[in-house]
Amino acid sequence: MKHIKIITAITLATLMSGCVVIASSPSRADFHIQKELSLDASSLTALDIETGSGSLTVVGDAELTEIQVTADIYMDKKYTDNYELSLNKSGSSGFFVAKNHSTSGYWVGNSPHIDVVIHLPKSMSIAINDGSGDIEVKNILGQLDIKDGSGGVLVQDIEGDTNINDGSGEIDVSQVKGNLHVIDGSGEININEIKGNIEIDDGSGTIYVSNIQGSADIDDGSGDLTVKQITGMVTIDDGSGSITVDNVGGLKILESGSGGLTVDNVKGGFNIDS
Repeated sequence: MKHIKIITAITLATLMSGCVVIASSPSRADFHIQKELSLDASSLTALDIETGSGSLTVVGDAELTEIQVTADIYMDKKYTDNYELSLNKSGSSGFFVAKNHSTSGYWVGNSPHIDVVIHLPKSMSIAINDGSGDIEVKNILGQLDIKDGSGGVLVQDIEGDTNINDGSGEIDVSQVKGNLHVIDGSGEININEIKGNIEIDDGSGTIYVSNIQGSADIDDGSGDLTVKQITGMVTIDDGSGSITVDNVGGLKILESGSGGLTVDNVKGGFNIDS
């Protein structure tokens, strides 16, 4: 009985001590500064972007000859230099970094983050490595590569091949004139107006695909799938969820899993293996 009392007393003391520490030292990312960077891009063909937490917007402009960055930095006012923000070049590539050094701890409201807007010549290729936060990329002539931890991804008006690897969050892609490859852990996927082949590898979430001038290869774990107006062959490997296919050049279903299947207007071959 004495042992039980001692252990209980120690446990209560530890819990009380923990509560006091957390309550007495919350942090607030309520300090805001804005920074602007620019870099001559007349000799550059590509930009590598590395960002931590916060939103990222990248817009191509045919009239620009430089990269223009606006960064809104939110942090605890006690640590106003606890971030990295840089824009440099090496050879024919530019390199941009926007990261907070630490976001751990107990935060009241938002944790530290950097919201970034980049305007650049539309002829450049873009490679993005992002931690968390929404991403928007528009009006790019070159290739686009996105690796994102979490957050929504919006891509529009890209002339080069586009590759998206996203952990979680909604993905919305339209008006791509090259091939499109999407890997997504979870979240809704909407793809429309692609002048090339598409490939989707999805864990979970609904998928809607339409107006593809090429073939479509879709590997879907779970969630409803709708595929319409595809000029080429559509290949589907599906775990669970309903499948709707309409007006496609050909159809091959490797696995339909569980869920309803509705198929209309298949112009070429139609094959179901399961």
